[in-house]
Amino acid sequence: ATRPTHGRAARCSRSERASQLRAPGDRTHLFCGPNLFEARPHVSRASLSCQPAANAASRRQRAPAAKMPKGKGGGVKSARPGGSIKSRPMTPEEAQKLCLCDAARYGELLEAKTAGVKALLADTMPAGAPFAVYESPPTEFRQRCNFALWHESEADGTIHYVMYDPAEDAPHGNRTPLRVDTFPRGCARTQTLMVGVLAALRRDAVLRDKVRECRFHTTLRGGALVLLAYNRPINGDAAWKERATALARELGEDVVVVGRSAKVRVSVGGDEEGAPLVRETLESGGRETTLAQLEGEFSQPNGRVCEKMVGWALERTAGSGERDLLELYCGNGNFTVPLSHNFRQVLATEVSKPNCENARQNAAANGRDNVKLARLSAAEAAQALAKARQFKRLEEAGVDLSTYDLSTVFVDPPRAGLEPAALGLARTFDSIVYVSCNPETLADDLAQLSHTHAVASVAVFDQFPYTHHCEAGVFLTKKPGVDLTKVPPPRARETKRSDRYEKVHARRDAQKARKQEKKRAKRERAAAARAAGADDDGGEGNAAEEGA
Repeated sequence: ATRPTHGRAARCSRSERASQLRAPGDRTHLFCGPNLFEARPHVSRASLSCQPAANAASRRQRAPAAKMPKGKGGGVKSARPGGSIKSRPMTPEEAQKLCLCDAARYGELLEAKTAGVKALLADTMPAGAPFAVYESPPTEFRQRCNFALWHESEADGTIHYVMYDPAEDAPHGNRTPLRVDTFPRGCARTQTLMVGVLAALRRDAVLRDKVRECRFHTTLRGGALVLLAYNRPINGDAAWKERATALARELGEDVVVVGRSAKVRVSVGGDEEGAPLVRETLESGGRETTLAQLEGEFSQPNGRVCEKMVGWALERTAGSGERDLLELYCGNGNFTVPLSHNFRQVLATEVSKPNCENARQNAAANGRDNVKLARLSAAEAAQALAKARQFKRLEEAGVDLSTYDLSTVFVDPPRAGLEPAALGLARTFDSIVYVSCNPETLADDLAQLSHTHAVASVAVFDQFPYTHHCEAGVFLTKKPGVDLTKVPPPRARETKRSDRYEKVHARRDAQKARKQEKKRAKRERAAAARAAGADDDGGEGNAAEEGA
């Protein structure tokens, strides 16, 4: 009723009007990912129609935005009061599976996990090879936690943290949201922040309006970050920024509050005037390393175990001070900076531009002038070292490959493991330090590396207690007398998809087939109508000729 009836302001698309009428609580989903609970939104195009246009800058230069699925909502129902889907408290079994800590059984569960890793690596691990197990604190071990937010009732501001049982056999739009009343797997700081944030959302309609997700990023010896993701634009919303600033002050002087909507990030509070990051100090090898961890970029979720992982890598590479290190997938420099103490020079590569620049700054902040960072993928690093291609990015980073005496390669790849180019490059090094978050792909990569290298030691790091996921570290040394020209080339790994992935895409394929069938039937009806019209015109023409 208050919209103008003339001018540009009056020209509002149907999707924009739909987004304005949309209820404040949009249904969201929380998938239990391998490393942490990943909340991924499912929203309609209608709710995105009023979002600001993308910046003309490079995709990697702007703040990373939450990925929105294609389609018209994906069959997701909103969490409107009175809707067909309601959240409910977890059963004791669900709470034990998703939230609680069973400290009494921690050792038993870790033994079973360790046995599984040994079974996977049995074909490539020599008998008697050192095998170490590094435990996690049994409770309060996570520094990164993500939760979906469920709007139960807008009338009284009822909103809950929720999770979803990944074993529930139901379409994503109809899964039952399970309330998270307590999360003892999160560190003490996270649990305190959860209470304060939820209380603020329940009492403040501006902060609560269409918020769909909350993420917590804390540290062992630094600040904290709280992210609120929205299904509405927040850029230019002075009221939201004012309330978010007040929330940051309420939560603590070192707490940053970040708001996200499509292609927009607004951060307030904290020690560094709203910078979207936290600073962590890790202790390994008798030294302290201070690292900036960016919001939206990867960092290890279990800080205590991360320190043990870095310490293990330092022990494996001790005595390498006369040679140089190549690191692929270096991220924010979590391993780069500490390992630089063991080598003459370090060349680290990372494909993500924000992470590459952050790692460069972290190295400088820790006084490590023997570290060079280059924004290259693993395949590009292999091309550069083989002199198959020249990269301007290496020149810009001040890297002269002829000055390096590379003897060790350190890799910490994503769950998919090493790509063929990275495997081929690793085969040329004297020693390999491989840290993996997926023992299955690790076993496959070790089988390909076994042509040139032998496993010298293995370690299991329990980054994710009470799940079947863990990190594994393997140190490999080159076999004597290996002729690389006679070694079979690295093969690409067969892509494995989960049952959930197959179900989702099967439904999408069925919907696509139905749409194509409707279009085909529509074309046939139109063709039949044109043919009938032509027949009618021909009959009238014949009648006219007979009359003449």
